[in-house]
Amino acid sequence: AFFPPRHGSILNYLQLSDFQVVDEESPGRVEFLDPTQRGPFTQLSAAYRPQESLSTQVVESMIRSARNTTSPITARRIELSILTGDNADSQQYNETRWFIDMMDGTAGNRPELLAEKIDPNSGIPIPGCEATPGSVYDGVRAGGQTGQPDTGFYEPDRSGPSSDGAGYSPFREENVEETPGRDVTVRDFPNLLEAAQQPFEAIGVDMPWYTAFGNHDALVQGNDPDAYFGPGGPTSTPNRETANPAFQAIATGCFKPQSTSQLTMLTSAAADGTISDDERQDLLDASVPIVPPDPRRCYVAKDEVDGGGAPAPCSTGGWIQQHNLTTGTPVGHGMAPAPCDPITTLDDALSAPPCTAYGRPPIADFYNDGYYSFSPKPGLRFLVLDSITDECSAVVCAEGSIDDPQFQWLASQIGAAEAEGQYVMVFSHHTLRTTRFTSSDESEYPMHYGQRVDPENPMNPQGPSPAQTLEELFCEHPNVIAHVAGHEHENHVLHYDCKGGATNGALSSAVGPGEFWHITTAAELDWPQQSRMIELIDNGDGATMSLVLTMIDHLAPPNPGLGRDTSFNKGDAGEQVMKLASIARELSYNDYQASRGARGTPEDRNVILVVGRPWPATPSPQP
Repeated sequence: AFFPPRHGSILNYLQLSDFQVVDEESPGRVEFLDPTQRGPFTQLSAAYRPQESLSTQVVESMIRSARNTTSPITARRIELSILTGDNADSQQYNETRWFIDMMDGTAGNRPELLAEKIDPNSGIPIPGCEATPGSVYDGVRAGGQTGQPDTGFYEPDRSGPSSDGAGYSPFREENVEETPGRDVTVRDFPNLLEAAQQPFEAIGVDMPWYTAFGNHDALVQGNDPDAYFGPGGPTSTPNRETANPAFQAIATGCFKPQSTSQLTMLTSAAADGTISDDERQDLLDASVPIVPPDPRRCYVAKDEVDGGGAPAPCSTGGWIQQHNLTTGTPVGHGMAPAPCDPITTLDDALSAPPCTAYGRPPIADFYNDGYYSFSPKPGLRFLVLDSITDECSAVVCAEGSIDDPQFQWLASQIGAAEAEGQYVMVFSHHTLRTTRFTSSDESEYPMHYGQRVDPENPMNPQGPSPAQTLEELFCEHPNVIAHVAGHEHENHVLHYDCKGGATNGALSSAVGPGEFWHITTAAELDWPQQSRMIELIDNGDGATMSLVLTMIDHLAPPNPGLGRDTSFNKGDAGEQVMKLASIARELSYNDYQASRGARGTPEDRNVILVVGRPWPATPSPQP
């Protein structure tokens, strides 16, 4: 086997993807849309997962693992982290703050930090909207809310007839019978949901970290763009959004619908952002469950908020602005506003020179888009894309696209890097084959998609735009060596040879002098709950480099032990973070809707990829 030289490390970094930190107690969630009882499996099959209440503990466990991980080849420590999107699960303020604060770290004895502890328990009981009797947990479980009929979810406290939804029993034979032949064992862990709500101190990743937009960061449960109205089309002032009062009222209120009919009724009642006494009584008569409300569940704008258009605390800024409220480095985590002249019109945005203080162009600032560039080491340029389609004129906007202003910026960045002798790695949330959505905003046209043909499945439809694709652009430039993404919740590695012929037995649609690797990494929340360390190494032969890909498991032990452990109610929950994360891994493996194939083949995990380029790159003057 080939191994790169031990002393040839150029850069060692960490890819974290799809945290999907969940406020599983939120009234804004739509678990009832998940066909949990039996297939068919659809895009809504992830509306509920049995491990959701443990999402913060899983992220904390992964951060603790990353701090202590070194390269298996060179022993070099990880130098920076890049999050490739879906850091929050449903656009909520508290979810956004949880992941930022966990990356930064918390400490009760350091008052300069923004958060003393991570408190996963949302909901503030008020008269008429009290907590669930006898429990600090207010989310769904088998039997639904107290007094409600069985809604088919996981119940960790007990087992028996009607105690668990289909597929969530500790009895394998029962699960096989109730689900489409899925052989799973979902054990009981008494008091698990209550233990998951306890505060804990986050250690912090202790390195620079950068981030990309994911569809779950910008859309309600990763699909719905309707939490805000606008923006749309070119304007003479920066694009801004106005909060949808019904969506905000539902998320921050105390009625948690458990059926489509209840959601329709609640949406009608909350249309103006308030619920009258008569409407409240109607909802109570319809048995819509009550949970404690919480203003921190408000939806964060993807774009800048228009005046007072968002309730507090979302009025403190949209998703990009929240990254300025950080104790980590760099401030803004790639998207910080630069000390440049303010851009107030579209003409100014199009004509203003690039701001040298950071790699986010004026046009991205104007439209509040989250794409930018930075150089982590001399000879390297990282380009981070904003692939979110938040104006798709559909209820489901989960897949990605690249508008023309962003694509032109990307092309110019690659060309500039080539001229300066820099290799390029591109990062986005969406993979090439899921960058294929259209937009209702004509100012974004022509749209640019990932590829014309899926190299592994030619029958898989791709974007229809005649404009140049990302694959075609990358193949034109030999300095592009990798595209790193998330979104699909699986470990996968694919080589694009840019020859228009066979690639690993499949089709290749683009032709060019370059070649590049497409690297996709699994989700933190779903099995196998892994991250990926990526190290670029000079092979020392004057002709090649290597990308060393190493999977990282979170720090929690593989086996959480017996489920009948009542110690969840004892001591400080901070001592239990690793145990809860361990249980989350087991639950994710036994979620019958999940794919155990998401781990990938051996060729998708711990592998060494040869890059046919010498280090360093030779500057190539552009015409």
